[in-house]
Amino acid sequence: MGLEPVSRSILVVDVEKSSDRVDTEKAVLRDALYRVLREGLDAAGLPGGACRLDDLGDGVLAVVDCEVLPVLDPLLDVAVDALARHNAAVPPPGWLRLRFGVHFGLVARDSHGWVGDAMTTAFRVVNGAGVKAVLKAAERAQSVVAVSDAVHESVVRHGYRGIQPSAYRRLVDDGRVVWVRVPGYAEPPVPAGYAGDRPPAVEPPPAKVVHVHANGNAFTVDSIGHVDARTTLGERS
Repeated sequence: MGLEPVSRSILVVDVEKSSDRVDTEKAVLRDALYRVLREGLDAAGLPGGACRLDDLGDGVLAVVDCEVLPVLDPLLDVAVDALARHNAAVPPPGWLRLRFGVHFGLVARDSHGWVGDAMTTAFRVVNGAGVKAVLKAAERAQSVVAVSDAVHESVVRHGYRGIQPSAYRRLVDDGRVVWVRVPGYAEPPVPAGYAGDRPPAVEPPPAKVVHVHANGNAFTVDSIGHVDARTTLGERS
């Protein structure tokens, strides 16, 4: 029997440098991660039936039956606040620092889990070297939010709800365009090697126009050879 795809929003959450922690620390961080994520899901009004969570060992995959806007606001905004409250009781070396990746599209589920190009894109967004470098460079930060170019173009750039498009910066990660923001930073510190700022638009040079008069007719010829012929009734300029 063939797969039956469904349209879903995809949130991938990954713990920074989880492999550097001992097992007891990992267990504490994972518990905090789920509490942070649950607060965001509750704020977005997404009960268990609307969201399926899959544990990734050092992160969580959330496949959500809703549009992508509620994932950005309020889910992620509330999760970021919950993360800050957790870390406020922990010295910085023990902080839980997270990478959030957001995408959407058609996915299908089989006996092994989720499959689909949209799922692959979501994981590449959150696990790209550029996104990891941004969080590493943002030493005061506790998280980075990365969205696919599709999410940025369809939602973020329009500034719906409380979303601030100016807080996001474009980066190119292994040829893939990703947009990132770092909560607590006016502008994310994107390392030079990953900066993908669009070059300023270049205005085309003005067309060269030549006026020609012949036999009582005025001809205007531009630089690409287009001719506009207008009868002047004998007048010449």
